[in-house]
Amino acid sequence: MSFITPLFLAAGLTALVPVLLHLVRRLRAREVPFSTHMFLEATPIQRVRRRRLQDILLMLLRAAALVLLALLFARPFIPPEELPFLLEAERESVVILVDVSYSMQHDSRFEEGMQLARAELETGDEWALVTFSDAAEQLTALGRDVSVHETALRVQSPGYRTTDLYPALRLGVEILQDARYEHRKIVLISDFQQSAFSPALENLQLPGDITVEPIKVGDQVSENKFFENFELSQQRRGDLVSVRLNARMPVTGAVTLSIDEENIDNYTGAVPTFQHLVDRPGLYQGYLYVDDPVPGPDDRHYFTYSVRTRSGIFVVDGSPGMRNAFFLESAFDLQDASMYRFDAGPRPARLSAANLLIVTTTGLASARDYSVFENFASSGGTVLLAFDEGNLQQTSLLGAGTAVGPVNARDRQGSDAIIAEIDHQHPIFTSLAQHSTGAVLRPRFRRYVEVIPDSTANVLATFDTGDPLLIEQPLGRGRVLVFTSSLGTSWNDLPLSEVFLPLLYEIAKYATPESNIGREFDIGEAVIFSSIPGSEMEIANPDGDIFRVDFDSTGLGTFQNTDLPGHYDVRLNGTLQPFSVNISPSESNLSARDFEEVYAALASRSTESVLEPQPLAAAEQEQKLWRVVLLIMIGVFALETILASRR
Repeated sequence: MSFITPLFLAAGLTALVPVLLHLVRRLRAREVPFSTHMFLEATPIQRVRRRRLQDILLMLLRAAALVLLALLFARPFIPPEELPFLLEAERESVVILVDVSYSMQHDSRFEEGMQLARAELETGDEWALVTFSDAAEQLTALGRDVSVHETALRVQSPGYRTTDLYPALRLGVEILQDARYEHRKIVLISDFQQSAFSPALENLQLPGDITVEPIKVGDQVSENKFFENFELSQQRRGDLVSVRLNARMPVTGAVTLSIDEENIDNYTGAVPTFQHLVDRPGLYQGYLYVDDPVPGPDDRHYFTYSVRTRSGIFVVDGSPGMRNAFFLESAFDLQDASMYRFDAGPRPARLSAANLLIVTTTGLASARDYSVFENFASSGGTVLLAFDEGNLQQTSLLGAGTAVGPVNARDRQGSDAIIAEIDHQHPIFTSLAQHSTGAVLRPRFRRYVEVIPDSTANVLATFDTGDPLLIEQPLGRGRVLVFTSSLGTSWNDLPLSEVFLPLLYEIAKYATPESNIGREFDIGEAVIFSSIPGSEMEIANPDGDIFRVDFDSTGLGTFQNTDLPGHYDVRLNGTLQPFSVNISPSESNLSARDFEEVYAALASRSTESVLEPQPLAAAEQEQKLWRVVLLIMIGVFALETILASRR
């Protein structure tokens, strides 16, 4: 028991006054000589004893009255934490979060989680169900019908996605904002992998009136064999292509390489390495398989790659000595090891075997040349227009824009121009953006051509002056790229920077048919394709389900239904562009946090709630024990009055 004004308890010492008075009255009386007692009647012993009992009772009643008076002014109450039976009696709203990520497939974790979720439906007064992995989904709204929640639980099963506690807890808090009862609780059922505690969880703050009850499922970490890392590379050796596959596992295992449903090689160890010689172009799909005593979908790592004939690149360079073509030839013409067939000339020729046409002197091209460029792009090729010299004013750039004229960067802003912004989502810059910490900003541009982009064109990169550097415009079945500076050293130092080769190879890869083949993704990742705006793509997942993806006005289409591991078949404009999807290695790692760590991590997310009035006064005001004390004190005074007035 606690008190609002405990100092008044000191007044309870006044209860000693009736005790002292009682003791004083019990002092032996002084003897006084008296005449004969023969005419006096002796008091019966029973009456004397009854009188003594009445005196003691009066003493206790008077002392109790004083104690109760002091207790009344002290304003007593019982702290809520000392009344567990009262807390249990409170009405409660509960949100049950159930983990359905891939790790819950191991052992009997998911079945255990379902049993615990059903057990939670036996407590509380209303419930809502949420399943989560890397995203959270609300199955049922807050309600009292247990059968509705049990029906929703029966149809659930674990998927292949990763685990993230943040979206689940955030959704749980949002649901409880509309709860019917003041007492609110989130029950979190999971195996609590280390990877589930994402950095975003550090930014989550739970309201103080919501309690989180973590419930851990699963035993200690069992040994799980999976592929932590996988790399695939190709290298030409004359007419052959050497395909090298490197992987890494947390433990040693027996690994089998299978390509096109045929076992090619075996390896035992923790770092399996395979080499496969291919003598014909084509599309290849396969997987690495590790022999695991506890089989699971992550025992396989799927991959897709293509071996192509050398793509053709033709460079049109009208400059003296074809000085711009020198840097391009140095980049692409690597003899037998080259992935591309390279050719150059002052006029476009021999384009039947080319996929990419690079024009380094756009201002020197004739009307006939422009007709060839347009036909090449319309038939499915990619034309890259760049500048060096010639007519650089009012030149139409195959619908991508109009050249206004040359610009000296120092005249415009007092310094050389640099690359300021790039479209990180575009295939040309996706890989470059991952390594652009300063490297992509180092090339300095002394001169460029100011180009006004067409309204339908897409600006992929700009200078710090705000002018476009790289523009893309679809044309027929192909595309036109406009690079507003030179591909030589006359206007910039780009060919001397470390970004030159990666940029050229990404452009060549983007221009090559089936350039999307060979990509691998984790479960849940979005896959981006490019094609003619308004066209449609058909995708079949490993179960044979068919999905269709439309391409927007920029020629990009996004596929997000990567929920199953395996090979995905893609048909786009009559060509195959398949890809492979695998379970994330972080989800296959079953190491988990201890319950104490989980509780500490979640408890730190709570914020203190503000109570008005103050917590002690609120509890005392709610209980009003002083009324009970007052009634008891009145009863004591009444009893004392009755006893004291009796003869």
